[in-house]
Amino acid sequence: MGRPPSTNPKSKSIPIRLDAATEKILQDYCDKHNSNRAEAIREAIHRLNEDESRYFWSPEWRQLLGDNEKNITNISEEFQGMLNMLLQTIQQMKTKTGSESNESD
Repeated sequence: MGRPPSTNPKSKSIPIRLDAATEKILQDYCDKHNSNRAEAIREAIHRLNEDESRYFWSPEWRQLLGDNEKNITNISEEFQGMLNMLLQTIQQMKTKTGSESNESD
């Protein structure tokens, strides 16, 4: 009997040479993701064909970007509030000093 035919046969073989550091990166990835070397290499090759933004944005980066976006939004809202208060203060000062009517003269 044997194995059923694959729907996506892997008939191409590409032998490669790796230095020790690259081999360790590959092995660490495989250990972390419970993957074998061939699967990890195929996944990396497919990522080369993906949109750059998706390829380079790891979940950690996306989290950091999201956190920073929230911080920037909060700071922007606080800054807008301070600007509004400053403009109101300037308007009140103009009204009290009567400088508003002098500007149009």
